[in-house]
Amino acid sequence: MTPIQPRLAESNLFLISAQGPGALSFNEFNPIFNRNGITLQTSGLSGENDTYGGEGVISGIYKNASFSLGGFHLTTDGFRRNADQKDDIANAFLQLELSPQTSIQGEYRYRKAETGDLQLRFFPEEFFPGQRTPQERHTYRFGVRHAFSPTSIILGSFIYSDADFGAFDKQPFVAPGFITFLGLKEPQKAFSSELQHLFRSRYFNLIIGVGHVDRNSTAKITVRTVLPPPDDVMRFPTLDTNLRHTNVYAYSYLNLLKKVTFTLGASGDFTDGESPDIKGIRQFNPKFGITWEPIPGTTLRAAAFRVLKRTLITDQTLEPTQVAGFNQFFDDFNGTKAWRYGGAIDRKFSRDIFGGVEFSRRDLNVPAIDQFGSSIRVDWEENLARTYLFWTPHPWLALRLEYQYERVKRDMELTDGVKEMDTHRVPLGINFFHSFGLSTSLTATYFNQDGKFESIKTGVIRSGRDDFWTVDAAINYRLPKRYGFITVGATNLFDKKFKYFDTDFRNPSIRPDRMFFARVTLALPFSEAFQQ
Repeated sequence: MTPIQPRLAESNLFLISAQGPGALSFNEFNPIFNRNGITLQTSGLSGENDTYGGEGVISGIYKNASFSLGGFHLTTDGFRRNADQKDDIANAFLQLELSPQTSIQGEYRYRKAETGDLQLRFFPEEFFPGQRTPQERHTYRFGVRHAFSPTSIILGSFIYSDADFGAFDKQPFVAPGFITFLGLKEPQKAFSSELQHLFRSRYFNLIIGVGHVDRNSTAKITVRTVLPPPDDVMRFPTLDTNLRHTNVYAYSYLNLLKKVTFTLGASGDFTDGESPDIKGIRQFNPKFGITWEPIPGTTLRAAAFRVLKRTLITDQTLEPTQVAGFNQFFDDFNGTKAWRYGGAIDRKFSRDIFGGVEFSRRDLNVPAIDQFGSSIRVDWEENLARTYLFWTPHPWLALRLEYQYERVKRDMELTDGVKEMDTHRVPLGINFFHSFGLSTSLTATYFNQDGKFESIKTGVIRSGRDDFWTVDAAINYRLPKRYGFITVGATNLFDKKFKYFDTDFRNPSIRPDRMFFARVTLALPFSEAFQQ
């Protein structure tokens, strides 16, 4: 009865991720128990920079079947020239409970998007004024779940994708004045299948699985010059980028000692295809983690594991994505080999105060192309640290204090824009909730970034440093009877101008300009026609 909104099932939302508090699920507007009926859930957004968006989902339950139909649209001019985004997402979902032990589900998802250059690099002039990246994708998914017993469950997921990806630049920096257009078009047809078995017992839980991805794709490069036709088009051979990737894994969770959980596991990756940076990989990935509660309210966590960034359709997988609370999968380049090591302490000081500290390091081996066009691998290093303190002194009030640190070091053969960088981030937040339905949020975040950055135009390394504050604020009113809420707010309230390099431009958390916005979200149970 309460489906996921179409956009929340997608990764890499770009500017959508930075439009204010828009990641809330509709779940909070629905009761614990449902009966046969239909519900309409809709949301609308309007903001500065000609930003408009809307989302709607109609869902229903009838006996042992549930369904949903949803759509999403967003358009914005963005925060600078050629930083616009247009995004349309639609999905249809159906789930059937064939028996108390067996259920199946099917989903169709469509996404069509086009963006300019959205990456936030440190120096404001560092962007591509003519770059465009269109995409169109049809995805079909079938899932099955069968419980042999309460302790033995099998899951299956099968996905087919038919997509067209592209990238072109009408103002390329390569040979300016001679080359007038650079374009890449890569149609893809891909199929993935996964099976997973879950076994649970008092002292021992086990997850084992296998997956396979078969991607058929070709890349066609188009170059146009100032020469008269037909010599204005430079011909290049079509490149096959086919890929076949098989992975197997097993994760065991041991509870042999009181208040101690050991995670022991391993996975294997096997690739083949025409892509020189990915084919021929045979990699074994050990997994180790421990979670220990030495005293009530205190949890110690540690982990060490290896992973290969594999090709995923819509970035979804059944394989566990974390070990002892440390994420395994990041949005790295496909074929990246990485080790991660981490430790953390989480403490519940009282019923109202929570805090913790976490440290981790990632050593990456990244595929790249050298200056002679040969495939090579380079080493990157990432260090992450975070400490937090949350306090709810009153049922109406929540306070938040965090400190986040990120250090990046990359090989000169492939910097992806940054040679080395230190980033400090300190969010300070306060949230107020009133029983009448009114709530407010205010977050002030301090940034300090210092690094050496590579120019996309010249390849020259330049040093840079900046520190600044941003303020995000919002006022919400919850409608009676869980019918939704109304939000008015602003990101980067004081329109602070700054220099900042965002390592995750596909899902940014900071805007370099102010955007006032208003959003209305409604969840209306308008029909109970199916009720008996």
